[in-house]
Amino acid sequence: MTLAKYTSWTLLLVVGFSLISGFSAAQDPTKVPQRGSSTDIEERRDAGTIDKKDKVAVEAAKKTFASFAKYYAEIIAHPLVYKAAQQDGSLKILDGKPVDAASKPIPTIEEKIKELEKFILEPNPAITVFRDDATELKVSKKHADYIREFGAALDDALKPVIESSTERVIRVNAMRMYAAACKSGAPAHWPTVIELLKNANTKTEVKYYALQAAANLLSASDVFDYKSRRHAFTVSDKRSENDKQIGELIAAVEACILDPNTVIEGIPEGKIENASADQLDVVRFVRRQAIKTLAQVRSVTLPGPDGKPLFPALTLARVCMSDPALVPAPSPAECAEAVIGLCNMAPVVGGAPVKGFNTDSLAEAVTTGLITFAKPRAEKPLDRTLAWRNYSYRLGEAFKNWRPIFDTGFDPTKPTDFNPAPGEKAVGAVIALAQDTILAPIGKIDDNGKLVDGLAVDLTKLRTLLKQLQAKEGRTGLLINGVPETAMPVAAAK
Repeated sequence: MTLAKYTSWTLLLVVGFSLISGFSAAQDPTKVPQRGSSTDIEERRDAGTIDKKDKVAVEAAKKTFASFAKYYAEIIAHPLVYKAAQQDGSLKILDGKPVDAASKPIPTIEEKIKELEKFILEPNPAITVFRDDATELKVSKKHADYIREFGAALDDALKPVIESSTERVIRVNAMRMYAAACKSGAPAHWPTVIELLKNANTKTEVKYYALQAAANLLSASDVFDYKSRRHAFTVSDKRSENDKQIGELIAAVEACILDPNTVIEGIPEGKIENASADQLDVVRFVRRQAIKTLAQVRSVTLPGPDGKPLFPALTLARVCMSDPALVPAPSPAECAEAVIGLCNMAPVVGGAPVKGFNTDSLAEAVTTGLITFAKPRAEKPLDRTLAWRNYSYRLGEAFKNWRPIFDTGFDPTKPTDFNPAPGEKAVGAVIALAQDTILAPIGKIDDNGKLVDGLAVDLTKLRTLLKQLQAKEGRTGLLINGVPETAMPVAAAK
């Protein structure tokens, strides 16, 4: 199966089949479930706080959340949704839209996911609202109760569908909806996603969207402590317990990058060298999502589930440097995603700088990754193998957001207020060069807003810089000096 065929196959699963046999007999297969009023949910979302001392109020909230979540689980599994997607000729059409036996419109999966997202609160220091003549965070600690309880209800409703449905298309779409719910970073979602990623029985197509769910979890910030750039919010007073869970998820994501057998089954003898070309395409397809997920980690090192430190920045550096142990070799797109991730990882943990962090090694990894990324465009100015303009924008944003995270006192709620750090200079030079020789040429548009073809991407200066970094006196080859486990791979000639 080629990558294109695998992608099409995945999309087919999203669209669905015309017949679904695993539908619950408790529902009417001729009528789609109807959602009740969302007023109560909206009021709870906006208020956020639930008085834990008022047991009646707590139970009422849980009942409301459970009923709301159940509706989405029922919709995701309803056969009419899949019949409509397949344009089944037996369905009645009203006003250009397929309807059920009661003449109610049959929604699409995409519509329902988008609808659910309106009720998902995303803890993000960059998302603000203007209220009472002042700008404030849209999601704050007052919303923690809503995030926790609504997340628990969605987990209870969707998890059984993902794990137990007899239809693959239902499991995939339930996982897609679950991934959207994970934008809240709710505590209930973490163990579910961890188990799906670690479970050898999780099918590749489900694991792909589980990786998207993991990315959303890692993107969510701690509503109690935005300044720390911690992931999600604490579920107990013991930070170590939460750190262990965060580390467990990161370790599971790293495994999907480093071990092909975690993302696809059936590799002969479990040895990647025995994999077929089609299997290698699938590995690279899923691994790219795993890299994008790991790129959401906000520190170069974090505590692992066993107490030993994890080094997610090293994993991304290995991708950038095309570590020979990574088979198949990382693609240009994977290298771009890894560079974006490295620009998101602060050499700071808990407000303290990571002792021995080597910015020269980081610069070397970023430079190598950028060269691999831009090489197709440098060799062929009209290359169309990547969405070049999109990557130019994303890399530019990553570079802009990179500088502040070297400041140990940086507050992400005040993104323009930071003090440049001395250790930033090495990578800063790489970024300045990349903007001039890569991003500017591939991102330039004409007066009509169209991409200008034929602009030259010249990697000569970046290659010269890479050689200088590799030959620099005192080069340790370690991402964190004094920590042998962070030894960088030997990059091939670029």
